[in-house]
Amino acid sequence: MKKTFLVLAVLAAAATLRAQSFEASVADSLPPFIAEDAFADVGACGVLDIKTLRPFDLDEAADLVKPCLDAVAEKYTAKVVVEAGFLSAPQSGQPGPVGLLVKTDLAAGSKGHRDLVAAIARRENRLLGHLTKILTKDELAPAAISALQQAIGDCMILTVVRDIRSGDDFVKIYGKCLTRNAALKIKEIRPAEGLAVTVKTDASSAQVEAYNGFVTVNAGKGPVSVMVVAYGSQVYLP
Repeated sequence: MKKTFLVLAVLAAAATLRAQSFEASVADSLPPFIAEDAFADVGACGVLDIKTLRPFDLDEAADLVKPCLDAVAEKYTAKVVVEAGFLSAPQSGQPGPVGLLVKTDLAAGSKGHRDLVAAIARRENRLLGHLTKILTKDELAPAAISALQQAIGDCMILTVVRDIRSGDDFVKIYGKCLTRNAALKIKEIRPAEGLAVTVKTDASSAQVEAYNGFVTVNAGKGPVSVMVVAYGSQVYLP
C-alpha cells in the first residue's frame, strides 16, 4: 500500500512539474503577442496628454505629434510620419472625414503595428482631438490629389509670389481664378482651419468627389499643399 501511495505521489509531482513548465512556456511566449501602448515611456509623447482652451487645427496637431512619432519610429526601427489628410475616400458627393494620417512601413499585424493601434485606440482613436488613421506598408492615403490641381496650374497669378500659410491666403490668391472657371462650377470657396479650404460647387457628384484632395501651389518658401474639402451645392454650409 505504501508503495502504491509513493508511486501516486511521484506521478502527481511529475504532473505538477509538467503543468508548471507548460505554464511558464506559455507565459514566455505571450509577450510578443500582447499589444502594448507604443507611446508609453516615450518622453516626446507627453504632448499627447496636454490640455488647452483652444483646440489645435489639423496642421498644428500634426506638427505637435511629429516629435512623438519620430521617437516611436526609433523605438520600433520603422518609418512613422504624420500628416493631415482624408481618412476615407469621398462617397455620394460628400467628402470623407479629415484627420491625422500616420504613415508607416510596418506590416499589418506586426508588433510595432499592434502597439501603435493599441496606443491610438486607448486615446479613442484621436490624437490631440483629431481622428487618426494608421496606414501600414504600401497602403495608400485616399484622395491624395485634387482634380483642381490642373485648374490651379492654369491660373495666371500676376502678383509677386507670397507665402501661403493658411486657407485664407490661398483664397485671396487663387479664389477668384477658381470661381471664374466656368467648367468647375464653383459657387463659393472659403478658408477652413489651417492649410485647408472648403469648396461648394454645382458640379456632378463624381466631380465633387474628384475635387476632394490636395493641391500643391508655389509659395514664397517653396511648394505648399492645401487641402480641398468639396461639397455639392445642395449641402448647406453655415
